[in-house]
Amino acid sequence: MKPNTLICQSERELEKHFANDFIAHIDGKKATTLRQFYEIMAELLEIPDFGFNLDELNDALNDLQWIEDERIVLYFTNTNDFVSKERDPAKVSNVLNILDASAEDWKWTDDELKYKKEIVVVFEDGPRIRQLLDTINIDYASLEEI
Repeated sequence: MKPNTLICQSERELEKHFANDFIAHIDGKKATTLRQFYEIMAELLEIPDFGFNLDELNDALNDLQWIEDERIVLYFTNTNDFVSKERDPAKVSNVLNILDASAEDWKWTDDELKYKKEIVVVFEDGPRIRQLLDTINIDYASLEEI
């Protein structure tokens, strides 16, 4: 089974695999704090009644019924800047774990659910994101390998 988290080299590579899917582009330069990240996610995913915290993000990612597309690609660019101003490394780890866990949860959703989603988390390659993922033991693969 392929990992929930992928690394890619370029937007062109991403579009080659996911051109027909819902792509939410999160620019790390615009999401250097958790608050900025939550605001971007709320806007891109049009999350109703979002409370701008980790629990609310988790709940939203495990619902997504308001999005028509079945596959949702969370595409992070400028990953060296992504939540780089967050002082507590545990919070950054928690965000990455929620992204990965939400993608995994959708794989095991009851087939009788009215709507089925797939979340794919894709990070633009960079040394910082690889180090973060390695440190918290999140499996990832290169997009070109799938």
